Amino acid sequence: MKKQKICVIGDGLSGLTAALVLSNLDIDVDFITKNKQEKKINDPRITAISPTNFKFLNKYLDKKDTKLFWPCKKINLFYEKINQFYNFINFSEDQKNLLYIIKNNDLKKVLLKKIISNEVKKVDTKNSCILFGKKSYAYDLILLCVGRSSKIISEFVGKRFIQKDDKEIALTSMVCHNINISDPRQYFLKEGPLAILPINEKNFSFVWSVSNKLKNRNINDLVYNKLKKILGNKTNININKIITYPISFKFNSIFSKNNSLVLGDGSYNVHPVAGQGFNLIIRDIMKLFQFIEYNQSLGLPIKDSEIIKKFVSSRKPENLLFGLGINLTNSFFKQNKITSPIKDFILSDINKFNFLKEMSIKISDKGIFQSLK
Repeated sequence: MKKQKICVIGDGLSGLTAALVLSNLDIDVDFITKNKQEKKINDPRITAISPTNFKFLNKYLDKKDTKLFWPCKKINLFYEKINQFYNFINFSEDQKNLLYIIKNNDLKKVLLKKIISNEVKKVDTKNSCILFGKKSYAYDLILLCVGRSSKIISEFVGKRFIQKDDKEIALTSMVCHNINISDPRQYFLKEGPLAILPINEKNFSFVWSVSNKLKNRNINDLVYNKLKKILGNKTNININKIITYPISFKFNSIFSKNNSLVLGDGSYNVHPVAGQGFNLIIRDIMKLFQFIEYNQSLGLPIKDSEIIKKFVSSRKPENLLFGLGINLTNSFFKQNKITSPIKDFILSDINKFNFLKEMSIKISDKGIFQSLK
C-alpha cells in the first residue's frame, strides 16, 4: 500500500518540530523551505519549554541533545514600585523542573532533519497541492508553518481575525555576567515586563516588552541601566547585540481549509510575557500527532478525514483563552494611578495562596483543559 504523504512548509521552530514528530508515524513527510540546509542558522532568541512538552519532545531527541536544555526548578516574579523590586510570588518544585530553557539556534539544529530546497509559490487548498513554479505536488495533508508575515498565510486566512495591538516591541539579547543566576525571573517593570532566562549560571537571555515609542531612544543604554539596577551596580554585564520585534495579540478565525492547516504564528500569536507561545504550538503538534496516529490504527486515510475538524475544535478554544488570558495579565501589570493601589493590595498576599500557585504551574505545564482533568 502506498504511504500517505504530509507536507510541512516552513523552517521555523513550528515547522521543524512538526516535521520531526510526524516523521515518526508510518507516513512520508516532506519538509520544505526556501533555505538550503547548509545555510547558517541565526536566531538569537531563547525558548522555555514546560515539563510535559519537554517529555513529549524528548521521545524524538537523541540523549546528547537533551543536555542542551537548562532545567529550572524555581521561578521568581518581581513587581517594580517606587524604584524598588518586590518579590511577590515564588514558584518552586523540589523534585521536578518547572522549565527547560534552550537557545533557539541549538533547538533548530537539533530538529533539522531533511530539507527540500525549494520556495513554495502557491498552495492549492482545493486539490491539496503545492506549486513550485510550473510543477505541482499532491499531499494528503499540508501544514503551513511559514509565520504571520507570509503572503501565503494572508491569502489563506483572509481578514477574519481577533487582534489587539498595544503598540509594543520586544527587546531581546544574550547577557554574560559575573554572578550566579540559575533560575528564571520575571520583572513587571514600569516600562513593561522583562523576563530573565538563564542557559547556564553565567549567561542568560532577556525579553523585555516595552512601548514602541522607546525605539527612538538609545536602546543599549536603556537595557544596560535597567539590568544594572536589577542585578546590582557591582555586577559586571556584557550585552550582545540587541534585536527588536513587534508584539501584538492576533488570533485568526480561519486557519484550515480542506486538507491544509496553519500551525504556529500564522494561526495565532500571543504576548511573550508568559513565555507560552511555543508551548501552545507543541501542544498543537502533540494533538495533531494523536489524531493522525488514531486514524492510522483504524486503517483510515488522512486525506478528507475528520482530523483537521477535530484538531480545530480541540485546540482553537484553549489557544484563544490562553491568548486572551496572557493579554489580560499584561494589562493588569501595566502601571497607572487608578489600578495601582488595588494591584498592590492583591500582590501583597498572593504568595500565600498555594492553590493558586499550584494551578498556575499545572496550566503552564499542561494547558488549561488538561490541567483540570
